[in-house]
Amino acid sequence: MSNNAENARSSLWKDGTFIADDWILPEAGESPARKEKAFLTFADALALLEEGASLPSSLGVIVGADDDVNRLAPHLDHIEAVAIDFPGFGDGRGFSTARLLRERFGFTGEIRAIGNYILDQMPLLVRCGISSFLVTSEKVKAGLIRGEWPEMTRYYQPVAGDEAPPAGQLRSWLRHKAKVG
Repeated sequence: MSNNAENARSSLWKDGTFIADDWILPEAGESPARKEKAFLTFADALALLEEGASLPSSLGVIVGADDDVNRLAPHLDHIEAVAIDFPGFGDGRGFSTARLLRERFGFTGEIRAIGNYILDQMPLLVRCGISSFLVTSEKVKAGLIRGEWPEMTRYYQPVAGDEAPPAGQLRSWLRHKAKVG
């Protein structure tokens, strides 16, 4: 049995394998927990952070697709992990949230994807700053156990770590259009 298959009892995928998850996600309707390594909903975490209450040493925040991640920016020094909830694999707002956290706000903690995403999106999510995945889809889990990881060899949008491509290289049709007009 491969290491991935042995570790697949856990649903947290990080650094190319399934690992034990030390964090607790609240159940629907559950009140905020002040336990160590517990994720709080966006609203509950923001309320704690803004009131300056005593915070757990390991605070995690769940950011939903409609949450304004800009409101967390002044508090990121007190947050160890962010879980970005993807309501559907066709909803790209989580990609933008991850990039904002990493590139604009300089967040260096764990960013995990939770919710609905597909295996083909995982390399793109890593490129946007996601560092772990809570895998709930049996299809995604089975693919990871089989060692599947879609490779991306060409990207059409740079990220902060990329060197800027030469002008006009990314969208050649715009360059041709400009010459015609």
